[in-house]
Amino acid sequence: MCELFGISFSKLGKAVPRLRRFAEYSGRNPHGWGIAYYRDSEAVVRKLPEKALNSKMYFQAAEEAESNIIISHIRHASRGKLHERNCHPFRHIMDGKDWVFAHNGHVDGISQHPRARGETDSESVFHMLIDHIKGMDDIMAGLQRGVTSLFEDYEFGRQIRLNFLLSDGDRLFTFSHHQEKPMYCLNGVGSSGHQTQVSTRAKDGFPWERMPEDRLFEISHGKINAVSALI
Repeated sequence: MCELFGISFSKLGKAVPRLRRFAEYSGRNPHGWGIAYYRDSEAVVRKLPEKALNSKMYFQAAEEAESNIIISHIRHASRGKLHERNCHPFRHIMDGKDWVFAHNGHVDGISQHPRARGETDSESVFHMLIDHIKGMDDIMAGLQRGVTSLFEDYEFGRQIRLNFLLSDGDRLFTFSHHQEKPMYCLNGVGSSGHQTQVSTRAKDGFPWERMPEDRLFEISHGKINAVSALI
C-alpha cells in the first residue's frame, strides 16, 4: 500500500534522515518512488519505477532536496504500468504556479482525465482537483468543492480511499479519508525553523498525532494555518 510523506519548513530546509528512513517502506511497495521540492518557485520532481531502497537516484534526490516544501511517495501499483509516468508526485503548471500532487488510496470508476499522461486514478484525481481550484482566490474552498464532488460522483456503491498531499510551492494541503491507512502529523522546531510533517508512517519514536479524517489542512511556513469543516 502506497506511502506518503510531506514537510513544510518556515525557511529552506532538508529532510535527508527522514527521507532515508522513508525508503525502508519500499520493501512492500517496490513499484516506484518520487521526491518533489521547489527551487526558486519551480517544482523539481525526481521519480523512477523502481524500489526506493535499491535506488541510487532516490538517495541522491533525498540529499539534493532543499526547499520550504518537500513531498515524497513510495508506490505500490494498483493501476497503471510500472513506468515513470505513473509514479507520484505528479506536476502541473496552473496560474503561473507549479502544483505537485501525491496520493494514497483509490477512486474506483473515475474516468481518465484528458490531461493525464499515465493510467492511474491518482493522476486523474489530481487534474480534477486542479479544475476545481483554477482561477480561485480561495484554494481551500475550491479543494473542498473538488473533494465533495469526488464523493458525490464516485462513492455510491464503492469505497473511496483518498489520502493526498498537494502543493503550489507556498502551501502544503493535505486530506485524509482512508480508515485502513490514517495520516499523522508532527510539529516541531529545528535548524530550519518551524516545521510540520505529515505522513502515513509514524513508527519512529516521535510524538506523531493522528490527523482527523475528512478535513482539509493548509500548512505554510512550517505551521498549520487552516483546517476545513468536516467534508
